[in-house]
Amino acid sequence: MTPGFVGADIESLVNEAAILAARRNKRTIDMPEFQEAVERVMAGPERKSRIISAEEKQVVAYHEAGHTLAASMMPGADKVRKVSIIPRGMAGGYTIALPKRTAT
Repeated sequence: MTPGFVGADIESLVNEAAILAARRNKRTIDMPEFQEAVERVMAGPERKSRIISAEEKQVVAYHEAGHTLAASMMPGADKVRKVSIIPRGMAGGYTIALPKRTAT
């Protein structure tokens, strides 16, 4: 889930996952915290306070569907792993495409 991450990105990811686990009163960091932390590091925190109209949600959904469709039509493109219309950071939504395997 972290192609292209450097050491500092991994450090940030682990710290973010630890904070999420602590907020959830957990004694261990599990995959849900790591998955959420990856999205926070890549795209920023969810902006839950932002009010989004039904029209804006539809526009963002079409936009992200376009990213997904384009990725599926491109030969050799990475597989889309997640699509969301939940705003994060400066993005209205996001599409995450990750390779099946990375080079070793």
